[in-house]
Amino acid sequence: MIRKPAVAGQFYEDSPRALRADVEGRIDRSTPKEPVTACVCPHAGYMFSGDVTGAVLSGIEIPKTVIVASFSHRGLGRPFAVWPDGAWETPLGEVPVNADLAAKLVDGSDRLEADTDAFRFEHSGEVMLPFLQVLRDDVDVVMMSIYPAAHLKDLLEIAHDLAAVLRATDPRPLLLASTDMTHHMHASAAEKQDRLVIDRMVELDAEGAYRVVAEHDISMCGVCPVTMVIACARQLGATTGRLVRYENSGKATGDHSSVVAYAGLVFK
Repeated sequence: MIRKPAVAGQFYEDSPRALRADVEGRIDRSTPKEPVTACVCPHAGYMFSGDVTGAVLSGIEIPKTVIVASFSHRGLGRPFAVWPDGAWETPLGEVPVNADLAAKLVDGSDRLEADTDAFRFEHSGEVMLPFLQVLRDDVDVVMMSIYPAAHLKDLLEIAHDLAAVLRATDPRPLLLASTDMTHHMHASAAEKQDRLVIDRMVELDAEGAYRVVAEHDISMCGVCPVTMVIACARQLGATTGRLVRYENSGKATGDHSSVVAYAGLVFK
């Protein structure tokens, strides 16, 4: 099955030439590359958050396979979904799905299910793909959708199951969690509360990040995929986290009174 792009021409350019030029303008080819276990990137339109995604991925030695953990803004499909096979299409061409690994993840978990409905109309994973295509033209993916209001217990169990499969996978895929940070607050207030959860993320404290978001009512839309990915990264041996860049939509609009904020992190 080929998953057609849902937000080309909205969140990013629909012309292949314009899209490639836009992505190239947001990555730094001179940045030293390093292998990392996992990362966090935002998923807004490229004019708003593309520079953060570019800064994160520019410094990563992108492996052959990337597991993109996103979620459904609309709550469609199964709560913990894996796209089973085929490819995801962008204006730059098709990104093959690693069907073998996708099947192993589903078989190795009581919660993950093969499902395509969860990804219908959804941009939070799709917008990562052109960056990956430009940085590694033979990349393949496993696309996951994590319910945006999942219980911590479920996320930790999925992380455990995922880590068990990935320990036996060589070369090991990159884990990429998709999230934006605080929505619709003044930039200074957004940064103040975002720092609470970023501090926990940098410490690879998945449970702490999840609880801080709940306790402070932080409108971080992808806290569940982030929690799962950080917990999995820790089980795979990651010991350090680093904030690469933090920005907000005010940089693009000039309006800092009500912004959406974006954070990019790496874990190794």
